[in-house]
Formats: sequence, C-alpha cells, structure tokens
Amino acid sequence: MKKRIAAGGLALVGSISIPALAAEPLASDSPWLTGDWSGKRNELSEQGFTFGLFYVNELATNVRGGYDQKTALETSDQTTALFNYDLSKKLGVDGEFSLVVTNRNNHELLTNTRVNDPRTGSLPNLSQEVWGFGSVTRLTRLTYQQNFFDKQLSLRAGKMTPTEEFFPSTCEFQSLVNCGTVPGISNIWYGWPISTWAATTTWHMTPDWYVKFGVYQQNPQTTTNDRAISLSDRGTEGQIYPVLLGWRPYWGERKLAGNYFIGAYYSNVDAPDVAAGAAGGMEASNPSAGFKTRHGKRAAWAFFEQQLTGPGGDSKQGLRAFVNAEINDKETSVLHYGYGAGLYYNGLFDNRPDDMLGFASTAIKINKDWTRNRDLTNQLAGVDDYDDPRYLPLGDTEVSTELFYRYQATRWLYLQPNIQYYHAPGGVDKVPDATVLGLRFNISF
Repeated sequence: MKKRIAAGGLALVGSISIPALAAEPLASDSPWLTGDWSGKRNELSEQGFTFGLFYVNELATNVRGGYDQKTALETSDQTTALFNYDLSKKLGVDGEFSLVVTNRNNHELLTNTRVNDPRTGSLPNLSQEVWGFGSVTRLTRLTYQQNFFDKQLSLRAGKMTPTEEFFPSTCEFQSLVNCGTVPGISNIWYGWPISTWAATTTWHMTPDWYVKFGVYQQNPQTTTNDRAISLSDRGTEGQIYPVLLGWRPYWGERKLAGNYFIGAYYSNVDAPDVAAGAAGGMEASNPSAGFKTRHGKRAAWAFFEQQLTGPGGDSKQGLRAFVNAEINDKETSVLHYGYGAGLYYNGLFDNRPDDMLGFASTAIKINKDWTRNRDLTNQLAGVDDYDDPRYLPLGDTEVSTELFYRYQATRWLYLQPNIQYYHAPGGVDKVPDATVLGLRFNISF
C-alpha cells in the first residue's frame, strides 16, 4: 500500500495563503517556524512564488489485543517540500507550475508487526498513514495547470497522484482507512506520494457543480525506490481513466459549506482473478496453472461532507460530518468494498479555537471469492487449525475506529494524540480486537 493512501501531507500542499503581516521566526502567531524571512516570503508571493516545507511524524504502540500482543513502539515520518509559481502575478497568464518532493522514513509499521496476522498479506488498514512505498526521496508532483474562461475550464498535465485530483478531501486521521475509503484500497491506484504521468481536465459547469476527467499512466515500476525521481515512462502497462462529478454547495443563511462528489475509474491493464483458476474452477484446485487473467479493473466511490454548525462560508469552525464509500470489481480485488463515517469539531473550547476533535469508523470487506479459494486451499492441504503455520486465515470484515484531539500549540505546530480500535484486524475474526495509541505531530517551516 497508502494510503492510502496514502495520503499523508496532502492536506498541507494544495494551496498556501501568505498573510499580509510580517511574522518573526518561532512566533506563535506565525504560520511558519522560520517566519516570513524578514518580509521576503510576502514579496515573493506578490511575484507569484510560494514555498512550503512540512514535517509530519506518526508514532503508534499497541496496548491490547492484535495478532502479536508484545508491546512495540513504531514510528514513521515524512518531509514535504513545495514550490508553486502563479504565472498570473507577473506574466498575465492564468496558469500555475507546481513541484512537490517528499521524503519518507518508513521504519516498522505497527499494523504489520503487531496488529494483523502476517499470513493475510498486505491490507490498507495502516496505523500510520504516512507509512508506505519505501524510505526514499520522491518526486510527488511536477505539473502545469492552465485555466481558461475565468477558471471555468482547467487543463493540468505532468506527474501527479490521482488521489489529489479525484478524491478532493483532506486527511486528518492517523489511521489510513479513516482518511476516507479512497480508490487507493485498489492495488493499482497509487496514492500519495507516488506520481505517474497524467493529464486531467476540470469543467466548472456552474459555481457549485464541476466535472473532472483524467488519464493516468499505470506503471508498477514507479513504486520502486530506483524510480523515485525518474521521469521515465518505461514499464507502463496501460492507463487508468477516472471521472468525477462534484458539488460544493453553501446551505442556509450562514452558507454552511458542503463537499460532495462521486467518482469511478476504468483501467485497461490485465489483472489476475482473486479466485478463478487459469485451468478452470478455483485456483486452489490447480495452483500450478495460476489464476485466470482478467482484462481491466473498475472501481467507484462517493464522499459527502457537510459543515453543520459554525459561522459559515469557508470557515471550518464548528461541527462537520462526512460519509464515504468505495467498491471495487469483485473479480480482481481482494478488498471488495469499504464504507465509513466521521465527525470533526473545530474550536470545541472557546479558549482553543484552532484545536480539532475528530472521530471516524470505517469497515472494509474482504472479497468472499478470495476467502473461498483460501478455504479450499486449507481443505486440500488437510489444515483446519488456525494455529498451524500452514493455515491461510479466512477474511471477512474489519472495522477500524479512531478518536483524536489536535492541540494547535502554535500556528506552525500541532500535536495530535489518538486512540485506534480494530475489530477483527485484517478481517480475521480469530485475531483479538486491537487497541492502538498514537501520536501525530506536524511542523510547518
């Protein structure tokens, strides 16, 4: 896997606003630890140049349950560097160049070392969403966007992740699947920080409604460390064609903001069936022949988020709720579908207006056909004891839940302790439910 995923850092690098007032280094009211460089940041912003440097670290420890109940403390971190150039500021061209480079240090993932049964294979229920795709520096975005007709139509091309365009929401949770059941639960949809060559177009049909279309290179080699900075398209196996319909309404007198979208994709890349054998019947009955090959993969998803209380407009103050769901084609996906819901409350305490409380719960469903094939493998091997190392665990449904409180220590630093609970980790009901304590902290330089 990301999220996922991944997803880590995506909320930080979409856009950056530059305050008009000067900000000293280490000042608590500055958006950046290093300040505005004696006004240089504002000066560069007026010329179209914006910069960002962000660091996030996620720690997790198991305190109860899971496959391996020996306590461990695991950590994973990510540094993200951003450079944007808005051509409209000086050149009068309504376009933007964007560059993002990320560095991840993936140590051990608690989900793999303690929570899940390792015999289940790789699943996206990561206890640390910034974990994944190796400890390496990657080119995560290299794009140019051109806008037309007062931004009613936009064209974007370059190297980018599909999630940032086709799952336009922010990730606030440390557990990956609670960030949203993004198409990243499919093994061909590479989330943050993996980028591939792509082109997208967005048409704003009205101020509230928009539609997106895209084409993304499907290239497994882009996930390797050797290709982390490469611009080569060598190894391309085909394309992914996503489409998205979005609606951003403002409700009532306070104009409470909503973010609603539905999407789908089709991939023209061949993929193995999760259960059917190449020689007919189930793969387990003739494993030497391998799995049947299917042409193409498909998925669909939906996300509905609404601000429920607060001052309105684009303010996040008050209570916000979301629901989301995703489904993959049953023939080629071990994870058949997922669905979840959650709440955020910004400014729960009057004297802490920038703090955030978050709660979410998400279920992921293992493909029944995949489970039946594993069950047949166990039967043919004469293995029925879960504790037998040869036994292949049977998957069903996992439910992961997270509660966090974000303490905004300064505008450039937050600390986010959280508690995660996994029912049937990895979808295996024989694994004891697991409780994980986590800590996420973020610094904006």
